[in-house]
Amino acid sequence: MSVESIFAYTIPDNGRVKLILEDRFLHLDYAQSSSGTVAPPAGCMSSISCVTPSSLSSARKPSILYFNILWAEIGSASMPNYRPTLTIDYCSTTEKKTAELQKLRFLIDESSVETCSDWIQKLLQRAYDASAGVVRSKRLLILINPFSGQGKARNLFNSQALPILDAARCKLEEVETKYKGHAAEIVASMENLEERYDAIVCCSGDGIPHEVFNGLSRRSDVAKAFSVPVCQLPCGSGNALCMNLVGCKNVPFASLCVVKGAPQRMDLCSITQDGKRHMTFLSQTLGMIADCDIGTEHLRWMGEARFTVGIISRVFKKAKYPCKISVRIAHESRSQVRQAYHENKLVPQESLPAPEGLPPLKFGTVEDEVPEDWKEIDTDSLAILYVGQMPWMSSDTMFFPAALPRDGFMDMVIIDGNIPILESLKILTSVEGGKHFDSKHVHYYKVDAYRVIPKAKSGYISIDGEKFNFSPFQVEVHQGLATVLAHHSSFQAPEV
Repeated sequence: MSVESIFAYTIPDNGRVKLILEDRFLHLDYAQSSSGTVAPPAGCMSSISCVTPSSLSSARKPSILYFNILWAEIGSASMPNYRPTLTIDYCSTTEKKTAELQKLRFLIDESSVETCSDWIQKLLQRAYDASAGVVRSKRLLILINPFSGQGKARNLFNSQALPILDAARCKLEEVETKYKGHAAEIVASMENLEERYDAIVCCSGDGIPHEVFNGLSRRSDVAKAFSVPVCQLPCGSGNALCMNLVGCKNVPFASLCVVKGAPQRMDLCSITQDGKRHMTFLSQTLGMIADCDIGTEHLRWMGEARFTVGIISRVFKKAKYPCKISVRIAHESRSQVRQAYHENKLVPQESLPAPEGLPPLKFGTVEDEVPEDWKEIDTDSLAILYVGQMPWMSSDTMFFPAALPRDGFMDMVIIDGNIPILESLKILTSVEGGKHFDSKHVHYYKVDAYRVIPKAKSGYISIDGEKFNFSPFQVEVHQGLATVLAHHSSFQAPEV
């Protein structure tokens, strides 16, 4: 028998089982049991967590994907004449991207301990593919915003994330943020950040990732700092970073993806306003969306539903937001945007140059002259100006279906306020599946820089869901500047 397989014995009935390492999954062959009554491990009927060849009985030979396996080890016999125990920690998962921590225990013969130890090393090598950049026993800086998710972030982390991270033998340093901007201060001032951590995990909504990226940009070792992956456990009212990287807002499944994630390069943008430079990873907006994002803070108890309530009320009021937009458009028509999407969706991160520091601003700041080749849109009837770097803005809002992780563009959506109310509602109700992309009333561009000058005296500007001053601002994209932790090289969204 090769080290690709071992024999063990079930507890408590002592049924014999063969554990076989296949290409993508671990087979558990209970057919070795003479009784034939041993139940397969939990979750092994899932098409995500388990794979069973059609030629074999699923009840007799369940399988667990290596992606789902967290750890395996041999425990010493607890009493004389007792055999050593093989323990395998894993997650059972579903097609809806939920996960649940599970544990398998088997007895092994004393004479098989050395062989079993070699087999465990092979199992863990397959469970953590080093060639893909997956690190075993990750060292994680956990930033917890105790006010996120209606004050439930800490409980969500302790009950749903921590058991999985512990089972994967991650090394954790937990810090609770105490005030707005605290996460940025922590990340900006921490010594040897790159050497100490394999990732920064934001247990929060999208506010803490926004702070983290800005904190990284303030460091003296910016190039090294931006190589530290950032990720999110969805514990807030807005969980867009997790939704785009993982494809769900399930905390256990997101925790599994933290364990099995690898560094992926991602675009980051600079915004200049009132003499200051900030970083933005998600979106910038003026108009109805900003009103619903910032102007509904008193409805945070409603969770994501507050955005829906806010947008419907403003549509019926036919709210308008006069402004002047100057923009450098790279792709303007639907066909151009689609072509650019398909050409750039598989841009390998290896093809991008490594960051050398905080990039200089190619187009200057909002105080400089607008470049001559930029298009100007002067409007008094704007309903929505929304610019994003990711498809999903929330779990039910895919506003930018053509957005890509590192194509070097932002996706800009402009909607006029003079269109009929029913058309506005039709557009906004089609956003969940990205169907608004093809609406004749939606202007959808790929851009790499733009400027906005509001004409009104007061209003809301939302950057990554955070309230910014209601004054002119300018944004430009930096291709592949940031690093995130993800299991996939692309965003988790349907193709356009």
